[in-house]
Amino acid sequence: MGTMEVRLPSASSQATIERYVTHMTSQLPAHFAFATLVPWRSPQRPSRLASPDSGSEGHWDTERIASLASECTSLLVPCTFETRYEKSMMKTLMEQLEPHRDLCVFLLQLLEVPRELSREYVQTVMARHDALLAVGADGVLLDPGDNPDELRQKLDIERSWFEATERRAHSMIVFDDDNFQRMLDYHHKLLWEAVPKALMPDFDPIDRNLVETANRVGDYELTNRFNTRSGTVLLAKRSESERVVLKVYDKSDRVSAADLECIHRELCFLRDMLRHPHIVRCCNMCHSFSRVYLTLEFGGMQNLHERLMNQPGYRLDLEDAMDCAMQIAGALAYCHSRDVVHRQVSLEHIIVEDQSETLFCRMVDFYQAALRPESTPSTTLCGDLPCIAPEVALDESYFAKPADCWSLGVVLLEAAGGLGSMRQAVGWPEEAELTPTARRIKNFFSREGSHARALAVVGGVRSEPVLAKLSALLEPRPTARAAMDAIAQSSA
Repeated sequence: MGTMEVRLPSASSQATIERYVTHMTSQLPAHFAFATLVPWRSPQRPSRLASPDSGSEGHWDTERIASLASECTSLLVPCTFETRYEKSMMKTLMEQLEPHRDLCVFLLQLLEVPRELSREYVQTVMARHDALLAVGADGVLLDPGDNPDELRQKLDIERSWFEATERRAHSMIVFDDDNFQRMLDYHHKLLWEAVPKALMPDFDPIDRNLVETANRVGDYELTNRFNTRSGTVLLAKRSESERVVLKVYDKSDRVSAADLECIHRELCFLRDMLRHPHIVRCCNMCHSFSRVYLTLEFGGMQNLHERLMNQPGYRLDLEDAMDCAMQIAGALAYCHSRDVVHRQVSLEHIIVEDQSETLFCRMVDFYQAALRPESTPSTTLCGDLPCIAPEVALDESYFAKPADCWSLGVVLLEAAGGLGSMRQAVGWPEEAELTPTARRIKNFFSREGSHARALAVVGGVRSEPVLAKLSALLEPRPTARAAMDAIAQSSA
């Protein structure tokens, strides 16, 4: 599981869970067992209970789990899902339960309801509920209550629904392995051959003779792998003087028409439509039966986040920070003039290279980019903290051009003020959930003097030119936010 910071749920949450388990184990029949996602602390430990040990990484007793699985039919897991630790323990528990498929696993989401319900509280509860649903348990009960008879009735209903769904699924899957493989082959041919041939004439056909080895793709020798949040990006060369970057899409991870459309848009934008010195171009593409390769210009070995990690104070000189931001502003203004929006502007998607004692920046990763005229809203959730615009996380629809402008403002703040400026200024925890954090960010920048505080919070940085840009870009109201062309044309 790797090294991780152990942050358990709050003491009150842990006490609530232990009281709940102690009460219910004494009231429910013996075929119900319990598990907690945090180490058990109370001296009185119920007999039908599994919990991780108190080590820094937390481990489950596999023999204990096997014993409960052989004696019981249902495992109840009361939890709050407040922390990454709980989520990690739940993932490990589900892996331990894989051999015991006859054991039904029900997650019980316990709530500490405040006296006055706020929208932020409700959103937090629902976000945790969504995370619980994604675990893959047989059922999730929101606020199960402490009445044993009512809980049994709810569990019986959940189990009946699960068994009925399982029977229906089993009755539908009556074909053998050969038929299943033929279906997969048909889907693959439809998605990667028929659709591009009919609708995407600029999408090259499959190269069935493409060489793919551990150190070579086609004519390119693979020399290095870039650090990325997701996916595979490789440094390659065809000769000593020609370096390129191969962005690799594994087709087993891209199984829908929407996935194909995102790759196709990125290809069209970077190869055919956009020509700007601060946007990495796509030279060509090819694909085998299993992978798609976009061949991109080499723009440098570091992204802006990596560059900041290696700088004194985790920030650039003010002149360099402003220069980088203005380069990207020019690229985005160019995109916006053609109604192209990036939707994932971030430190990781800006590549930096030293040229003649200055930094030269280029934008990369147009996978989520789209054509969006001024009046056309977006609904796709794109981006991550700290660069995501508040309205993208909070609203059902948003306008993507102003959202790009906000994200550039965060890039400038982090580059000039220091890495982590946004988080330290607003003050969100490591386990931050997107929606309440976005509301927190919006409220912070609605207050007078917030931009100066954010710029100075890490290293005491003060700069009127940078503040002017931050005030124009980090404006909580999208309609009042500066347009990208105005930012690009204004003097530093």
